[in-house]
Amino acid sequence: MAALHTLENDFVRLSHGAAMQRPSWLLPWWEAYQASHKLHVLVGYRGDQVCALFPLAEAHSTLTGKSLVFMGSGKVCSDDLGILVEDSDSEETAAAFASWLVSHESCHWDHLNLDGIRENNLAMSHFGRSLESLSGLRIDHKSSPNCWSASLAGGLEAYKSRLTKRARKIVRDAEAAIESGKGRFEIATTQDQAMGFASDIERLHQARWRERGIDGCFTTDEFSNFLRAAVSRMWDDPWEPTLKASSEYSEGLQDADRQRMLVGIVRIGGNVAAGAFCFRDRDAMDMYLVGMNPEYAEERPGWMLNTCFIKHAIGLGCERFDFMRGDEEYKERLGGIPTVQHRWLVPSNRLSSQMRNIAYRAAVTVKDWWSHKATDQT
Repeated sequence: MAALHTLENDFVRLSHGAAMQRPSWLLPWWEAYQASHKLHVLVGYRGDQVCALFPLAEAHSTLTGKSLVFMGSGKVCSDDLGILVEDSDSEETAAAFASWLVSHESCHWDHLNLDGIRENNLAMSHFGRSLESLSGLRIDHKSSPNCWSASLAGGLEAYKSRLTKRARKIVRDAEAAIESGKGRFEIATTQDQAMGFASDIERLHQARWRERGIDGCFTTDEFSNFLRAAVSRMWDDPWEPTLKASSEYSEGLQDADRQRMLVGIVRIGGNVAAGAFCFRDRDAMDMYLVGMNPEYAEERPGWMLNTCFIKHAIGLGCERFDFMRGDEEYKERLGGIPTVQHRWLVPSNRLSSQMRNIAYRAAVTVKDWWSHKATDQT
């Protein structure tokens, strides 16, 4: 952990503003999940300069044995993960990382289980080709839920013009509900207020999933601890505009405009009806986790919440609104365009790993069969 802290500035530099690859996201993940993982972060050097980072951790299960996973994976469901490196260094460092994982005598793993790899990730494409070439193994690319992102180019009216007629009406109704005072949108302005809103969102999120008979992510203390720590760390990690932002825009930023973590709620009749955790990610605003009170479903507080956050993102000069992973219908209706995201599963060449992989595939097949059977019965 001490060595990891010495790399914080390198993580910031090589993340290029990607929120889920910064220390303010990855360190809370490690602190929450370290009891079930070991650090396994690969560091690439050019001379004395850190030129690449591969933020992995080691997990263990009876079925798959020792697996290497991305920091930030599991229930946290981080998106757009991979090797942190400049494009110009990506091919060489990806090959070096692949070589080390395949041949280094101190590295013994049964599976690479890498979830959250966006399509066309240059460094991971180089890594995959090098890994297959060096090991003779075939990477099993499994499609994860798509990631959805809506363009905010041209401002609010241009954004609404790109929606379907039905979606535009719902957005106008949501705007009218806020303007009339039927709903009230609030974004936390202090860390204490953000933590208070976080408790409300946790409660609503769990209530929504319980209504569907499904355990939500907050059923584990690890996830609750992670998210609260991430809110705290990201609160102290101000967003800075990328080189694409104009100098005039950069100079005009106020402290509130540099807030990376945004925790917002919608109240109806004084009660919290919906809320979400959002954060600044390069030139986008990402909506990470949402909670909605099912008692107010007919009032559509979720549409009020989405509309208000999208308008806020446009006001801050964001170029995109990222709804992140998950193929819920509302994301497409709000102008989202899907980007494919993959999970890579790679067994090592050891016989024991190959046998574990066969058992794992059989278990997944049985699970999928049972899930489809239960759906058909429903």
